[in-house]
Amino acid sequence: MTTEKRVIAHFQPQAWINDNAVEIDGAHRFDVTEQIVAMGREKALQIEDCQDTSDELWHAYVVGDPTQEHNGPFAVTVAEAIKEFFAG
Repeated sequence: MTTEKRVIAHFQPQAWINDNAVEIDGAHRFDVTEQIVAMGREKALQIEDCQDTSDELWHAYVVGDPTQEHNGPFAVTVAEAIKEFFAG
């Protein structure tokens, strides 16, 4: 299914510095519209930022692409974009 409205997530890589996850260069925006549509409104609206549910979107996006791998902490934000997608 294709649609004009898109759900764009934000990936922010981080590094451990003094036991704190600190943002580093390499932020990336990625389209998760097809994944969100496939899972349905109810399940998609349960996705929370910076949790396993949003992290799974990134893992699915980068599967098989070694140029996108990041071996440290990271944050994925997408919850607001999902709410906007289903609004109205």
